Amino acid sequence: MFCAHLFQFSSVLGKEDCIQYTNVIIESRFDKKKSVSIQAEVADEPNERALGLMNRKKIDKNKGMLFVYHYPSAPQFWMKNTLVSLDILFSDYEGRIIKIFENVPRMSKKKITAGGGGFFVLEVNSGVVNEFEIDTSWTLNFSDFFETVDPFC
Repeated sequence: MFCAHLFQFSSVLGKEDCIQYTNVIIESRFDKKKSVSIQAEVADEPNERALGLMNRKKIDKNKGMLFVYHYPSAPQFWMKNTLVSLDILFSDYEGRIIKIFENVPRMSKKKITAGGGGFFVLEVNSGVVNEFEIDTSWTLNFSDFFETVDPFC
C-alpha cells in the first residue's frame, strides 16, 4: 500500500516539474532577419504523437506542436479528427527542412510523409508557410528544446 502511494506521489511531483512547451524558431538561412518563433507543445512519446492536435477547435497564433522522434524515422501523418487546417514541416536532426506540406485539409484521412530521415515534425496553423515565404532553404532552430533540462509533459 505504501509503495502505491509513493508511486502516485512521485507521479504528481513529476508532472509539476515538467515542461509542456518549447520555442522553435523557423529561420531563413540566407536572411537572418526573416524568422518566426513558434511556441510548440512537445509530443515525444508514442501516445502523445498519436493524439497530436486532434479535436482542437483552434490553435492560437504562433503556436503549434513539435513531434520528436528519437531515431531517424519516416512518420506518416493524417488529419483524422483534426478540426483545423495545418502547415506541416518535416526536418532532420540538425533542423534542415526536408519537406513542407501546406494547407493540409482538416479531417482528411490521406496520409502524408516526407520519407525517411526525419527526426522532427512541426505542425503550425495553415498559412504560416505562405505568410513568411518559408521553403526548404529555411531551418528549424531547436536550441530551446535541446537546452531544456526538465522533462517534457
